[in-house]
Amino acid sequence: MNPAPLRRNSARGGRIVTRKLLTGLIAVALLAVAVGIYADAMDNEFIWDDPIIFKRQLPYFDSFSNVFFPPKSIPQFGGHYYRPLTIVSYQLDEWISKTYWPETERERARQLVYHSSVVIYHGITTMLVLLLGLSLVRVTQGTSETAWITAVSGGLLFAAHPIHVESVAWMAGRTDVICALFFVGATLFYLNAKRSGRLWSALMAALLALGAMLAKETGAGLVLLLPMIDLLWSDQRVTRQDEELTRAERRRRAREKRSRPLSTFTPQLLARWASLAVALLIYLGLRQAALQTMGSPALEATIRLDALFGSLGWLVRKAVWPLPQSAFVHEIPGGAYMVVGLLAAAGFAAAVWLAFKHRARHGWRAEILALSVFFTSAAPSQAIALFRISETPLAERYLYIPTVGSCLLVGLLLARLVRLLPAGVPAAARWVGAAIVTLVLVTAATTATISRSSVWRNDLGFWQDTVTKAQDQGLPHLHLGIRYAEMGYKEQALEQYGLAFEKYDDAEGRSKALNNMGSILLSMGRYEEAVEKLQRALQEVRNYPTAYYNLGVAHMNLANRERNAALRDQLIRQSISEFERALQLNPRYVKAHLQYGSLLTRIGQADKGAQHLQRVIELASASSEAQQARRLLAR
Repeated sequence: MNPAPLRRNSARGGRIVTRKLLTGLIAVALLAVAVGIYADAMDNEFIWDDPIIFKRQLPYFDSFSNVFFPPKSIPQFGGHYYRPLTIVSYQLDEWISKTYWPETERERARQLVYHSSVVIYHGITTMLVLLLGLSLVRVTQGTSETAWITAVSGGLLFAAHPIHVESVAWMAGRTDVICALFFVGATLFYLNAKRSGRLWSALMAALLALGAMLAKETGAGLVLLLPMIDLLWSDQRVTRQDEELTRAERRRRAREKRSRPLSTFTPQLLARWASLAVALLIYLGLRQAALQTMGSPALEATIRLDALFGSLGWLVRKAVWPLPQSAFVHEIPGGAYMVVGLLAAAGFAAAVWLAFKHRARHGWRAEILALSVFFTSAAPSQAIALFRISETPLAERYLYIPTVGSCLLVGLLLARLVRLLPAGVPAAARWVGAAIVTLVLVTAATTATISRSSVWRNDLGFWQDTVTKAQDQGLPHLHLGIRYAEMGYKEQALEQYGLAFEKYDDAEGRSKALNNMGSILLSMGRYEEAVEKLQRALQEVRNYPTAYYNLGVAHMNLANRERNAALRDQLIRQSISEFERALQLNPRYVKAHLQYGSLLTRIGQADKGAQHLQRVIELASASSEAQQARRLLAR
């Protein structure tokens, strides 16, 4: 028996174990870096939409069915969004805070748990970016040196990139982080399936792709990315022996393959595409059924090439360097941004065409694959340029997944620069040079990230910063007013609501500002002024359930202090009519059911009032309103 093959296999096995151990250690180190950069964010206050999510929306998701088929009229719940896995992440955080903290510390527990989970998701995603960097270089048959420089540099840049602050430091920004976790995982398994031909890897890629889409609509970019990988590079099964070939041997084999025809539709490819198609069909079926259950309105598209290229130019520019940063981008820029977007789209299209034309011998395959990750994951956010879904057509969080591609592209370019060094430069010097460049970039990014993260520490500082950067827009003034109202600074809140009313250029915005003015006047006991503001809010938007609810509360309070019986009865009738109108517009309006039931009970209609109080408990059994309803029913 010849012992030479055994010695070779043993040595090869030892190298594989060492490589896996090294990969694991570096991945854990990147996790620590990512979490360390955002350590302070774990103690952030709840900002913007955060309290709405766990106080007003989560009580509606009290069953598995409601998670995947949300009911109608959930307060301030996006009618066009379908993100059940994000809802599951909130439920998990809520369960942890309830299980491991006492009731007296529930709010503090929520603050820690809801923020820490996002930071941890970011750390895990950073680890996957490292693995993706290694995989995309290997699938394009790059060298081990290129793979490590790409993966480590790209992973560190991703961990520290300041454009990620909105997604990681903001509790409600988690949608992109969770989607990215599934997105990168699906791409990893797909590349593994392409390299090895294993069916289980293709099935895992499809399953994770479904998870990405169920976390956020951006996950649909995988439907573009994964088939593009197959179209640009034919199936080339890479074994462990292939990975250990010398560079000269790789080049020799590549020359031999140039004359061979490229087989495209292999059984393995068809299996990958079929599993991905099934995942897409499942997602579309669930989404369509859910949106019908929610009663989502139809969307109208306006084809605007200037908006498409302007938004793409903004995304490209922010991916390169995001400063200055703002959480409120109220319009799509034109001019130079449109030119940048047009050039970027044209350049990417040309690169893809060349890669497709010269699939077997294209020298920039890994770089084009990284660009493909950027453009395909950015494509779904371009829908904002066509559909008016949000008041902000652009947001920094839209770049969380695309920067996976751009950060790895920087790593690939750095590796290419290292390879261009003279052959006489020692390997150690090459690694040191790459490490120095990476350290400079990461230090600059980390400094900007920590500075930007401080803005997200509390709601007041956040909205003051946003108002400063968008003084001519209504929404920042509106939310700064809400924060002042929560702090008890009612006059300052009233002033900001007035500024919001002046700055808004649409009826819906003006109606919100007037409604909030009416609400703060109610809390100040200025009921007549509140009625006037609320009636004006309804003139702006006729079917505004919150304004009807507040108007009902205003008339109910006026009735409570009215001594004239006839006038008091008239005010009560007005209040009843307004509560009924609010419930007609939103049958699941918990606060309206509570106030209406309480009022009916007081005026002697106890049976009817009890029905509405019971409805509060049915709709949101864990809410504070349900607790009040139980106390009233117990009487």
